[in-house]
Amino acid sequence: MSISRTNFKLSLIVAIGVIGMVAIAPIALYTMRAQMLADRQAKTQQMIDVGHGILSQYHKLETDGKLSREQAQAAALAEIKGLRYDKVEYFWINDMGPRMLMHPIKPELDGKPLGEMADPTGNRLFAGFVDVVKQQGAGFYSYLWPKPGFNQPVPKISYVKGFEPWGWIIGTGIYLDDVDAVFRRTALTFAMLCAVFIALVLSCTYFIGRS
Repeated sequence: MSISRTNFKLSLIVAIGVIGMVAIAPIALYTMRAQMLADRQAKTQQMIDVGHGILSQYHKLETDGKLSREQAQAAALAEIKGLRYDKVEYFWINDMGPRMLMHPIKPELDGKPLGEMADPTGNRLFAGFVDVVKQQGAGFYSYLWPKPGFNQPVPKISYVKGFEPWGWIIGTGIYLDDVDAVFRRTALTFAMLCAVFIALVLSCTYFIGRS
């Protein structure tokens, strides 16, 4: 009788532990994805500061009389056009029109008005960028946009920042499917470790119960 009660208590403790792990896992995964997204967003802000700094450098050359405005702007656009981070991420620049001044992946947009351009949901994203800059000076904006080399739009979050001296907006963003792909790989690893741990606990419980 005492052995049976001991086995029951041991099984109950193990069951509570397993149920607790299963209940906590979704919360842990949700928190992990949110942190991954926050980290990527923080990086886009840092990279925008780099691009914004380049604009400031060329604007100083203009104000110092070393370059004309036209020369300074052309040089700034050329330098930022070639910038990349994480191998494929890029920057674009539009004005407050909004009109595209430079897009390294879709050069066919350069010089075109963008006020009525919308994603498949009807979201007029470039008008949205202008609104963000007018209201906040800088901020995030969500929309759909195709990845380089693809035609199908996917969810994207971009960070845009105004450059007041020239009336420009510089932006860069992250594709959420990239974040989700990394999350799925991490979640799969996490799930496999949990499964191994649960199997180990159950095995130990079985042998302890027999002994």
